[in-house]
Amino acid sequence: MAKPMQASAQAAYDAALAADLQVNTQLSTWEMLWRTAQQVPDNAAIITGDTHISYRELAEQALRAAAALAELGVAKGSRVAFLFHPSPDWAALHYALGRLGAIGVPINTSYMAAELEHLFTLAQPELLITVDRFRDVDTAGRLSPMAARFNSIAETVVLPVDSDGWVVSSPERDRVFGPDGGAAMGPASPVRGDDPAYIIFTSGSTAAPKPALIAHRGMVGAATGLQHALGLVPEDRFVASNPVFHTGGIVWNLTMPHLVGMTSCLVGVYETGKVLREMERSKITVMGAFDTKLTMMRNAPEYHTVDRSTVRKCNVGATGSFLRSVLPDWNWETVAQVYGSTESGGLGSITPRYESDPKVRYDANGRPMPGMEFVIKDPDTGQRCAPDEPGEICFRGWGTFLEYVGMPEATAEAFDDEGFFHSGDYGFMDEVGNLYFRGRYKLMIKTGGENVSEREVEIFCEDSLDAVKFAIVVGVPDPLWGEAVVAFVELHEGATETSDDLVVACRGRIANFKIPKRFFVVGEEDWPLLDSGRPDRHELRARAADLMGVGDETTVVQDRH
Repeated sequence: MAKPMQASAQAAYDAALAADLQVNTQLSTWEMLWRTAQQVPDNAAIITGDTHISYRELAEQALRAAAALAELGVAKGSRVAFLFHPSPDWAALHYALGRLGAIGVPINTSYMAAELEHLFTLAQPELLITVDRFRDVDTAGRLSPMAARFNSIAETVVLPVDSDGWVVSSPERDRVFGPDGGAAMGPASPVRGDDPAYIIFTSGSTAAPKPALIAHRGMVGAATGLQHALGLVPEDRFVASNPVFHTGGIVWNLTMPHLVGMTSCLVGVYETGKVLREMERSKITVMGAFDTKLTMMRNAPEYHTVDRSTVRKCNVGATGSFLRSVLPDWNWETVAQVYGSTESGGLGSITPRYESDPKVRYDANGRPMPGMEFVIKDPDTGQRCAPDEPGEICFRGWGTFLEYVGMPEATAEAFDDEGFFHSGDYGFMDEVGNLYFRGRYKLMIKTGGENVSEREVEIFCEDSLDAVKFAIVVGVPDPLWGEAVVAFVELHEGATETSDDLVVACRGRIANFKIPKRFFVVGEEDWPLLDSGRPDRHELRARAADLMGVGDETTVVQDRH
């Protein structure tokens, strides 16, 4: 039980966060930027290499772009698809769309023909904006023929870029962003927090990506939670490297720093060494990462040569054991675990700054923010679960997405009669309201009639097996058990344990049906990764099926819904 002074401090923190959320979730992303530009006009909003853009300049660029886009027919409710990497031009476009009330449709830079067709079919954009090349790939050649097939797309604008990937001066650029010194739209906007801002396609980890319609309030609210949890101030600098086609890129790269008046240091396309060098060059104070990215950093040569001591604040997604293993390498004063998804606007719960219990701070996924209500429900009966009883994580509130665009049946199925969104995530809440995410229900392995959470076994391996540094657990078809539990593991330096050794080490410490039938050791450079930097479970399932000699039947995954 909290002591009186501690309880008072917690109550004050919660009240201040609730008050800020009440105000900030009424704002559009543009109104948020404009408010900050009035407060700290000369602060650097963006740094990219040697380019510094102040809040005043960014606001002016956005208003010129808004005027130019209006000339192209973009208005409130228009859908604008675009392919960019993190860059100042993307930031100006983002806020211009917010000023107009247009809906952004960011395109995953790795999408190929079938995925692009899926995106255009559901999102139905009216304007397409793309850089002509990305990482030596002819993106214009990939996108333009596809866009020509869709009647919804009235026009495609291709922006030329230089060898570093930055948009260069051209008539095409002026059509989107307006010429320097050109006409600008006024700052007053009819767009508010409840209005839609983006169609973000989900990651598609368990099914085809769904187009989630996200409101401005979800992103600004998420940024507000990060501001309080990390104690962010205008003097902070954030190293921004998240892709622009996920809520993480929009919230972390732009909304979070620009809510506070701090600086977003955009590094462009993610490269581990480049991110680490930026920490030293720009004296970064705030970072965000999850286990895979932290591992990639630790394995990079720059990890041991650059000065990272200025980084004092970090929001992170990782198991408690993994997080504890990297803590000695960093100078963090504040670490916040999070739970979020596309459907929650990027963030639903976060570790409050006052949390003093290390076990809760590192092992839980924070607490729901004011205005975001979380419950755990039995996925079969729909009944609410008791504290510490696992079930499906469900939520409702200001961060919840509005709908799956063009998919009314999927939208209806995702919400229950109480208005809670059923996330498909497996976890529990303790008696004081801390949330513990422990995997996807769709990432449950059905083995011998028992359900096994992949994430639960991963956490066990990392927490309880001394040799294991990192683990990914998958299920593969098995003629006897239906599915077999299989683990891919990266071992700590010097560890030599075999699969049989690790199986033996599990016995008596976890239920027999949860023990992996096989362990496959993976080198630190050998993990197949998605664009987000997370391990590719689909590829690992295929690899496991091949290694286990069960062919290509790698999609047998149980869904309890």
